Amino acid sequence: MSRQLDDDLRALRSDGVPAGLEAVEANVWRDIAALREARTTASMFLPVQAAAVVAALGLGVAGGAFSAAAAAAKTPEISAFSTTAHLAPSTLLDEPG
Repeated sequence: MSRQLDDDLRALRSDGVPAGLEAVEANVWRDIAALREARTTASMFLPVQAAAVVAALGLGVAGGAFSAAAAAAKTPEISAFSTTAHLAPSTLLDEPG
C-alpha cells in the first residue's frame, strides 16, 4: 500500500504546479487590499448613515406622537360601562317632559 502511495506522489510531483495556483498569493493580497479600500470608503459615509438613522428615528417618534395624540383626542362612540353614555336606557327613560 505504501508503494502505491509513493507512486501516486511521484506522479503528482512530475505533473508540476497547475497554472491557476501560481497566482494564488497575488490574488489573495489583491483581494485583501480591495477589502481594506472598501472599508475606508465605507467609513467615510459613516456620518451620513448616522444622520439617516437619527432622521428615521425622529420621524418615527414624531409620527407616533401625532397618531397617539389623535387617538387620545377621539372619544369612543359607545362604551357599555361609561358614565357619559348618551344612549343608555337610564338616560332615555329619564327625560323631562
